[in-house]
Formats: sequence, structure tokens, C-alpha cells
Amino acid sequence: MIVLTGECFCGAVKYKIEGDLNAMYYCHCSQCRKLTGSSFATNGSVDASLFTVTRGQTHLDKVPWAEHFRHHCKKCHSWVYGESESYPGLIFIPCGTLNEAPNRPVDHHVCVASKAQWVTINDDLPQYEGQQPTQSLAGD
Repeated sequence: MIVLTGECFCGAVKYKIEGDLNAMYYCHCSQCRKLTGSSFATNGSVDASLFTVTRGQTHLDKVPWAEHFRHHCKKCHSWVYGESESYPGLIFIPCGTLNEAPNRPVDHHVCVASKAQWVTINDDLPQYEGQQPTQSLAGD
């Protein structure tokens, strides 16, 4: 069985995933751009039952955003993981926090309607104008 680990920038918060990601995707929304300081974010989804914070639970701040919650490290302010009422039972991971490579490729692009004007998508991955369908995040 694959086990993935990850952590925030300063290492105060660590997590473990006992399995692989359900999906990996590029998110082009303005929130992800501002969170990462980049043109888009590479995120993944995983079943909540496979995800555990192994260190630093007390260092996490739960920050609401619409129907989403992002958990940030209080020390370095890294986004460590997220949850959404729209996708119950799933955890969202910024893939840059992973220590190991997932055993899967990136599946698709989301929020391409709001992508940065300077970005040109040059691959054949599916593109969603907004958020992707639930089944694509759950690995169905």
C-alpha cells in the first residue's frame, strides 16, 4: 500500500495519507493563484478516512472561505489541507506539501474561466470552466 506524507513549510504540521490521491488537478482560480503566488495550484483530493494529521494539530488555524475551510499552519501560514461542504468525505491537499510523488498523473484543469491571462494551457487534459464534478474528485 502506498503511504504519502506531507508537511507545511516550517515542518510544525505533518500529515499522512494511507493510500493514494483520488484525483490531481490544476486549479486556475484567483484564490489558488494568490495562495500559492503562482499561475495556478496543483491540488489533490483524498478520502478523509485515509488522511491523518500526525504532528502539530494545535498549530492549525481553520479558515472559512464560502463553503470551504482551509487549514493553515499558524507559524508559517502554509495551507496544509482543506475541506468543503460541497464535497463531504474528501480532503483537499496542495500537492506542493507532499514529500513523495503520488502514484498518479494530473487529471484535469479547473476554474479555467478565471485563469490568469498570461497562461496558455498546452496539454490535452479535460478543462472545466468552474469546479469539477464530484465524481472526478472521488476517483469514480
